[in-house]
Amino acid sequence: MASTDLDPQGLAGRIEELLEGITADGGPAVGHAAEELVRVLMRFYGAGLEQMVSIVRAGAGDTIVHRMAADPLVAGLLALHDLHPVPLDQRLTHAMGAATRRLGSHGSGLALAGLDDEGRVHVQIEGGGCGTDTVKDVVAASITELAPEVAGVVFDAVPAGPALLQIGVRPSASPKRVG
Repeated sequence: MASTDLDPQGLAGRIEELLEGITADGGPAVGHAAEELVRVLMRFYGAGLEQMVSIVRAGAGDTIVHRMAADPLVAGLLALHDLHPVPLDQRLTHAMGAATRRLGSHGSGLALAGLDDEGRVHVQIEGGGCGTDTVKDVVAASITELAPEVAGVVFDAVPAGPALLQIGVRPSASPKRVG
């Protein structure tokens, strides 16, 4: 299976489904044992990845680590183990910029609001008219692609500002005659 066929978010969801199924079929004790197995394997693979990143950095510097992190699957693994070479806030800013560029004028009312205690990214979005679902989909996809470790994306509606007052030239009392 190629790395392009693997979706980190989808795989995480599948692991969760499997653990829930094991708990449902085998009971709480079996479920806890399965969760502990996953934790031990995560620590094992995380330690191996950390060692690999250290070896690559020692031999070739950060350039190769950054190139590895450009692959979505590798980026997800590195982020999962706190080894991603680019800080989360920078990746979120880049994701918002990429989404805004993709959306063109439809992305003008977006702003990154921050990360909550549950690991969800909050994005402020103005209005709620035509195309809002598409805007949300593009933003969420961009964020999860560059920051797969976030728990989700929450869109906070920003109320529209006051209506603009149109100021025009007042017609004079008596029109000028041309003649």
